[in-house]
Formats: sequence, C-alpha cells, structure tokens
Amino acid sequence: MKEIFFCATLILLKSISAMAWSGYDYDNKTEVDIGPGNLVREGLMIQFYDNKDDNYHTAKVLFMQSAAGGTEIQLHDLDTNKDRTFIMYD
Repeated sequence: MKEIFFCATLILLKSISAMAWSGYDYDNKTEVDIGPGNLVREGLMIQFYDNKDDNYHTAKVLFMQSAAGGTEIQLHDLDTNKDRTFIMYD
C-alpha cells in the first residue's frame, strides 16, 4: 500500500511540474508565465515569459509569500536589471 501511495505521489508531482504557472505583473500591466522545468524557490534562477514584450526573461527569485488568490513572487529580472513582483495564480 505504501508503494502505491508513493507512486501516486510521484506521478502527481511530475504532472504538476510539467505545467506552466500563469500570473500577472501589476506594475508593468502584463501577463507572465513560468514554464515547466523551473523550480521557483528563493535564491534560484528561473525563466519566465512576458506577454507584453513577447520575450523570455531570466530572473533570480528574491522572495515568495502566499497572497490572496495565489502566490506573490518578487524577483530581479536580469534582462532589464529591474525588480519585479508577480502574483501567480493557484
């Protein structure tokens, strides 16, 4: 029984990590997507897609916290050299 639970948990985690995470940057008024394969944790580097400029950006995650309706992520965009704040939808 433990093996079935373990396998089911691995499959669930694999499928969750394979999906993009959508959100919004209210300061720049644009939708953003963090694609599959990005581990979003403080101090780590991620790539995200900015719908406004139709480009991928590389960023360092500075801070994360729960917010109403999702997760607030503060990061430093290495391509623009600016700090940004996203609200990612759960």
